Amino acid sequence: MGLSILILLLLLGWAINFLSSLQGDLGPIGKGNEIFILITGEVKNPGVYVFDREPSLEELIVRAGDLVRLRWRGKGDKYPYLTQGTSVHIGSENGNIKVSPGSIPAAYKVTLKVPISLNTATQDELETIPDIGPYLAKKIITYRSLYGPFETVEEIKSVPGMGELRYLRIEPYIGT
Repeated sequence: MGLSILILLLLLGWAINFLSSLQGDLGPIGKGNEIFILITGEVKNPGVYVFDREPSLEELIVRAGDLVRLRWRGKGDKYPYLTQGTSVHIGSENGNIKVSPGSIPAAYKVTLKVPISLNTATQDELETIPDIGPYLAKKIITYRSLYGPFETVEEIKSVPGMGELRYLRIEPYIGT
């Protein structure tokens, strides 16, 4: 009986290890070429949607189950295609559809491994990156204000307190 349990536990451990290795270093999200867009507001199914290319606003609204209490008049073609990490809020103003684009919150970006821009991130956004606390986030912003925008992701290694190991841990979460 004890041997059977031991063999079962070993097989279970092997299966978990095997499945984890299939995910690679990008985690459970997938291949890494997906476009993540957040839609909120007057849609039937608000949330984050995944596309294999940059979608139009109309494609996003259709994917979110169409509008609630508003009539879509196919004006999505006047908006540019939505890029990685975009957030779209659909509202209404005087009976007209109001589209408010923005950026997905940093916590979503970290979870989805959508790079957070070192050049535009606030301290709070930087602090959502694993292994960056308030002290290092302030140093990154100070460095950026003194030397200008980061030209490459690797340039963050010049920030005091940013060692090679920390850089390797945060590199999947950052961009310029």
